[in-house]
Amino acid sequence: MPNSRNLTYPKPTKTISFQNIMNTKTSLMATAASLALFGAANGQTVIDITGSTAGRATVHAQVAALLSGETVSWYMNNGSAQTNPASADAVIYKGGTLAGTAVTVRSFWAGSATGVDFVSNQVQLNNRFISNTATISAGQLTGTSGDLITAGLLAPASAETAPEFGFSDVKQAATVYQTNPLAEQTDLFIIPFRWLCTDTLTGVSNITNQMVRAHYTGLGDVPKSLYTGVATDTASVYAIGRDDDSGTRITAFAETGAGAFATVSQWSFTTAGTGTAVTISAPVEVFNGGFASGGSVGTILGGSGFNAVGYVGISDAATAVTNGAVPLNFNGTPFSVDNVRNGSYTFWSKYQMLRRLTLTGPTLSLFNSLKSSLIALPTAGNGSSIKLTDMKVDRQSDGANVTPN
Repeated sequence: MPNSRNLTYPKPTKTISFQNIMNTKTSLMATAASLALFGAANGQTVIDITGSTAGRATVHAQVAALLSGETVSWYMNNGSAQTNPASADAVIYKGGTLAGTAVTVRSFWAGSATGVDFVSNQVQLNNRFISNTATISAGQLTGTSGDLITAGLLAPASAETAPEFGFSDVKQAATVYQTNPLAEQTDLFIIPFRWLCTDTLTGVSNITNQMVRAHYTGLGDVPKSLYTGVATDTASVYAIGRDDDSGTRITAFAETGAGAFATVSQWSFTTAGTGTAVTISAPVEVFNGGFASGGSVGTILGGSGFNAVGYVGISDAATAVTNGAVPLNFNGTPFSVDNVRNGSYTFWSKYQMLRRLTLTGPTLSLFNSLKSSLIALPTAGNGSSIKLTDMKVDRQSDGANVTPN
């Protein structure tokens, strides 16, 4: 069967609405206003942020709530349609104010480990952020990233395109980017994850640490009997998952004992159709590679045609289950907010803010305002984020034992 190493795949379209922005805008603006005002009134400070795709919708909602009078534009790398910026690859909030100070905020979401790299090593990103000097219209910028580069709508590498701060769902110590220590890694909230399988994998309801290690650190293709214990279940089950820039992947393998730096075997599939009518075919082994977004993994798991198992964040899991995916218990325990809180469900990490630089002016104002507002967010109804103070347990590092508070 054909194979290639370390592939990534386009991110699918998914719609996530900004929830409760108007309800929080007044209180968040009051928080920002309490900070000192910096910069010239007629100036425009450009602030670049990056990192984990898993929590970007939550971050976007808070950025939108803090700013006033901005024009919002966004793009998807693959050019697919996107009705709002909550899950876009890159977003620009241009020409707005933060507590009366003119700012432009740009984001590019590349994954947790990549975010640690970009922030700690101050990488000057080339054609990733939307240009703050180009004339752009509100809404989605049409075309692929290549089209936008040709049109001069993405910013070439410069000192200005090194991200001031970022977000990650794993600590720097769980990534390979440890040369330049971060100055700050502040925990914001708990972010859980889920294991799912395709609906063709009938009779399977649970996955354990040992199953994950046997499946993913082997050939990524095991007989169904690994999951059922029935010797005659010989049909193949394929492991799918994220690329090694993903915090979701790092958490999955740290949690199950494979190790945050594990080399694994994962598969891709050809897909056809949308929503509940997705069919998957032609599995192609990608060895240690994987998908660049949880939405892509969810698309496979929500489809039919082959037996597959994978891991995703809560929002992507909800979409996949709606489309037909089957949720799996983890080590015998079903996912629920209460089970995460009490420590019986342990597939979770801490979403955090990262910085290496000493921040000043409007950048410091935005950093502090975002940090305060994200820590204060109540536990989400679907469990996609759980307030730290709601937890009855804790862990000291990614994949570490969960212990009582």
